Amino acid sequence: MSEPTSPTPTPPPERLSLRWALILLASVVAGLLAGLLTYAQSGNWPGSLLAALGASAAALVGLPLLL
Repeated sequence: MSEPTSPTPTPPPERLSLRWALILLASVVAGLLAGLLTYAQSGNWPGSLLAALGASAAALVGLPLLL
């Protein structure tokens, strides 16, 4: 009779690397700055939202190439 074997342990989930954490943080900061500055200049919140989203997207595309 064969002995029961314990199930193979699952590996721990991968964590976010420090590089990507910095890239995501910088993109959030860039979006906040662009949105706040656009709102302070124009007072138009839909335009400032678009500027914030655009700046965040540009940072997410550009920063991995630089870091």
